[in-house]
Amino acid sequence: MDSHFLDEARDLPSKVHASQAGKSGMTPMERVVAWSVFRTRAEAENLVAHVHLAPGQHLVGGHGQDSVAPFWWVGVQVSNLGEWGHSAAINKRGRHGD
Repeated sequence: MDSHFLDEARDLPSKVHASQAGKSGMTPMERVVAWSVFRTRAEAENLVAHVHLAPGQHLVGGHGQDSVAPFWWVGVQVSNLGEWGHSAAINKRGRHGD
């Protein structure tokens, strides 16, 4: 699977609801239901190679830097959150999802 999206500088998704984004300074990424954060690109690419997607799902992600070091993240975005399931079941792993 193509991992070109890891080349893009992109903020992590946020648990913050869109109505609260201005108050927190974070902007939620629409319809991202699962993501993982890694300290090396190789770790992120390893996950990409092992993800199996259902119809209506695709991989998103990118890279950034926090106060500790660079990071890369990989997430699953769904075409229709309502058809996917309840938004409270969104699976977060890593920064902003701990």
